[in-house]
Amino acid sequence: MDNISWNNKIKKNFNQAAKDYSEHCSIQKYFSTKIVSLIKRIMLPEGNWFDLGSGTGLLADEIEKVFLYRKVSRVDFSDEMLNINKKGSNKILWDLNKGLHPSIKNSSLFVSNFCIHWLNQPENTLENWFNKLNHGGKIIISYPTSNSFPEWKKTCKENNIEYTGLVFPKVKNIMTNLSSNQIFSSKTYLYKENFEDIYKLFRSIINVGAQSSQGKKISVGEFKKLEKFWPKDKNERVSLSWEINILALKKT
Repeated sequence: MDNISWNNKIKKNFNQAAKDYSEHCSIQKYFSTKIVSLIKRIMLPEGNWFDLGSGTGLLADEIEKVFLYRKVSRVDFSDEMLNINKKGSNKILWDLNKGLHPSIKNSSLFVSNFCIHWLNQPENTLENWFNKLNHGGKIIISYPTSNSFPEWKKTCKENNIEYTGLVFPKVKNIMTNLSSNQIFSSKTYLYKENFEDIYKLFRSIINVGAQSSQGKKISVGEFKKLEKFWPKDKNERVSLSWEINILALKKT
């Protein structure tokens, strides 16, 4: 699938999920609080703050609750997501695959929660963001790593089913264009979700617009095999595990 078709598919799914996104984005909420906790512990120079790939403004809202004197500009390519952002917030409709919007200047903080893995060249994008920071500025991002979804991948491998989920980036690849002195911190977390069955598991992904994949569409027969062989606990519940990396960069 070419990049234009892929980006349009992602945008369509996020637009459709915008209205009910806040009701279902538990993992995004959890890691937004992690990012805010990290911001509270760092020193930042004067400059503007931006939430890149802000969606409905979840992370930006959390930051503004803690830093009452700050306004966080929200940047996203989904107009439906931006429309959910609170009244009076500064919103920029923009595709981050095109770099940063020309109005993004004098920046001391870029944050991004569950966004960069959707971009065509995340490692180059991160380098571009870094270069646009003021000296002393910071970038803090969270994203799922390639170690996510082991239950899904294992079930596919053991039962000759093609894995059709999104392929997440490896941590070392995200850091490809960075030097060690640019990395302030990097920490991975395990986050596990539990569901009554795999129907509700996959519905949870669709509910936040994250079902886009470049893999083929799974057949009915393959889905039934997934349902049969997916690991279950003693209560017949299924799990989906995420490995999330929070990466913080500093520009000296």
